[in-house]
Amino acid sequence: MGKLTIIGNDKPVIGKQEMYSVTTINGWLNPLQPIKNPLQVPKPHWEVMVQTKTGWRKGGSDKEGQMVPYIFGQKSLFHKGIKIIVRQGEDYGELIVHPQRAKEPKITRVELLDANYKPIPKGKKLSYKDTIIARAYCVEMFEMNIAFTLWEDDAQGEGHNPTVNALNKINPVPVLSRVNEKGMAEAVFRLPFYTMAVMIANARTASGDKSEGATHEYYVTADVVSKHIQKASPNINVVNPTHNPEPPRKREVPKGHTPSPAKPKTTPAPEKPKPKPDGNSAKFPVTTGGKKSDDPQGKILSAEFVDGKGNRLHSSKVGTAVAVKIMAKEMKNKKVKIKIWEEDNFSWTNDLIYEKDWVLVGDTSFVGVLLTKEMFDKAKGIGTDSSRQDYFIEVIHHDTSVKSAVMPVSADAEPTRVESGDSATMVKEPKQGKTPSGCICKEQYKDLIWGEKVSCEFRKKVIQIAKRLGKDPNLLMAGMALETGKTFSPTAGKKTSYVGLIQFGDSAAESVGTTRADLLKMTAIQQLDYVEKYLAKKKDKINTLTDFYLSILMPVDVGRGNQPNHVVFDNQYPLAYKKNGKLTDLSKSRHYGYRQNPTFLHEEGERKRYENGGKKEYDGEGKTYIWEIEKSISNFYEEGKAHKVKTFECQKSQEQKIQPTLEKGVWNVIITEKYTGSKCTHKEKTPIRNNCRRGKMEVYDHSGKIVFTIKDCLLEGIAGEDRMITDSDAPFGVYQIASSPFIMGSSSGKKRTTYGPNPRLAFEPIKGTGDEADKSGRSAIRIHGGRQETETFEPRKNPDLLRTKGCIRIWDSEAKQFYDWWVEYHKNNPNVKPGKLTLKK
Repeated sequence: MGKLTIIGNDKPVIGKQEMYSVTTINGWLNPLQPIKNPLQVPKPHWEVMVQTKTGWRKGGSDKEGQMVPYIFGQKSLFHKGIKIIVRQGEDYGELIVHPQRAKEPKITRVELLDANYKPIPKGKKLSYKDTIIARAYCVEMFEMNIAFTLWEDDAQGEGHNPTVNALNKINPVPVLSRVNEKGMAEAVFRLPFYTMAVMIANARTASGDKSEGATHEYYVTADVVSKHIQKASPNINVVNPTHNPEPPRKREVPKGHTPSPAKPKTTPAPEKPKPKPDGNSAKFPVTTGGKKSDDPQGKILSAEFVDGKGNRLHSSKVGTAVAVKIMAKEMKNKKVKIKIWEEDNFSWTNDLIYEKDWVLVGDTSFVGVLLTKEMFDKAKGIGTDSSRQDYFIEVIHHDTSVKSAVMPVSADAEPTRVESGDSATMVKEPKQGKTPSGCICKEQYKDLIWGEKVSCEFRKKVIQIAKRLGKDPNLLMAGMALETGKTFSPTAGKKTSYVGLIQFGDSAAESVGTTRADLLKMTAIQQLDYVEKYLAKKKDKINTLTDFYLSILMPVDVGRGNQPNHVVFDNQYPLAYKKNGKLTDLSKSRHYGYRQNPTFLHEEGERKRYENGGKKEYDGEGKTYIWEIEKSISNFYEEGKAHKVKTFECQKSQEQKIQPTLEKGVWNVIITEKYTGSKCTHKEKTPIRNNCRRGKMEVYDHSGKIVFTIKDCLLEGIAGEDRMITDSDAPFGVYQIASSPFIMGSSSGKKRTTYGPNPRLAFEPIKGTGDEADKSGRSAIRIHGGRQETETFEPRKNPDLLRTKGCIRIWDSEAKQFYDWWVEYHKNNPNVKPGKLTLKK
């Protein structure tokens, strides 16, 4: 087997086409190797492999040839490894590539897919009953909005003429979609025959055509909202349902007459459309009559003609050398297109007299321009003063044109068969007479990642906060999932220096007007207010998923999310001290952040060094880079998609009821929830509820017989009704009672005050059941008494069942009766083990 060498860039920039070729090494250097006939050598076969957690898999389509092109997209940055493989007969070669980020955002292409998310082959005819999915591939445009528009194409040939197709827009309001972390945005277009599409398509025809014919051609454009970036798809063909083909005319040639040869048919070349200024770009008048239009993004502040000393010019003579002075913000090393237009105030048209691409060197840039007579003559026309012209300067940034292929659509084409399974396009029409659910949790707050871990109220508040911040709520959910270990508990990390939903430290808590101790007393809903205050301080610098998480993890680095090799934590970062002897926040975070965040240990051999070095005591060399943080937060984002809410609180009638689990041969407990319908009477500093959550407890022996009953127990926790968080109400589900079921009580101290003098029943959620108790991630939920005695352990006057830190409270007297029952039962049935405890509605 010979070794093939791949020649090409091993650090391609995403979105940019690179060419790769192959050459043989061993075959030429080995004198014993016979020289092969080039005609007999098989074509090189190319493929791309990507590395995942489970190994290498194929990515992308195969190619053939001595030289092939490849374009790596945004999602290539998330793969652990990428290699290009080439095979030629028995010879083999490979090249490891490391895609690099692009400097400027752009849309590379628009692809059209059918309802099964499969590419539509070129020339395939579609039906007006079909669904079309447009997918835009973007680079460096994460979280940017893309506006998709469907057009009927009346331009001749394969190109798309915006002037000819100006009236052929199918959807007046663009379909908006946001670019995901893999650089893709998608829009769905349905083409039922009863829409306006056919009427628009038949309204106008291509130049030289008498009718639209048997098919209509459609394409899709993708535009970045508020930016001048556009891409269009190729055309696809849709069969015209209104087309009636004309019968061929029969022509008889008179006898003895020889027809003259037909002249070849010529088609006049379409008139090239006159260039026009862009509608969304910055425009600045040079003369008093010139056009003025501000940059929608606020990037280009001004543009003007100046002389050699930098003084502004309001007029100039032909033949003068002048400079265009451009004032910009955050545009250093960015490419712009500069256009100078003459504005004809008589005919309301504009003549392009100068155009040039330029890279801005900073906030102030100068571009030299020579005002030639040719430029002056070019602008002359009807209504133009021969001695004076009004100019304006147009500055366009990110000027790229991207369109999809054209697609043919017809009425008699067979509709694409939609495969079974979940699909964005499989939206069935509601049946007649069926009323909508009216469930706001399901209709508005159902698509949040990690949604099943939190309540409807929590999801609602996250969406409201994200809207005020102008960010994607899924970013906030991913960040909180990582910080709380997927629990979303407001008390996460309560035994450490960082606590809560986003792990507030002392200085972070102080910066939003609270303390770590106060945060630990809050419910998750209450703590979200402080999460919003904290994130609002850096919202303008948040551009990527990583930036969003950095605003929580290391705010000083927000805005560096696109710098993969920037060091966030360094285990040997020098510690600095304030005058009062305390460490500075920056040096403390940089230095200790490495050992306190093992989640980010992604370098080869790094975790092993960390663990062998004592984990959090490790003081050796180690750094945490942006790319490692990006990888971790991206993993949590992806994992969260599988944990969207599936059961909705406002649809209890449709929920599958938890069936009591009565195992044979063991004793079991069933607690049935019941609400009193009246206000809670708790005498403590927790919110008053209008409907008290209590329950009835029944104990079953090994034969399934009820042997003990407690008619009233309290199911409320001090953290509130969000059962997915610590210290809140006891969650529904099935629990395993401990093999030694009771934890002995205390005769004195705080434990007696909290739990009462009697033993308490111990049980834990069962992993893998998928019920509420399992999903909550909670543990150490008990049934106990307590809070019914004074500090000297005398009975309180008018005692009540008070809320617990997430357990179930019963009366002290019944706690004693419960334990006494078990002692007697176990004495008579020593081989009968504890079974399940079920908490149900």
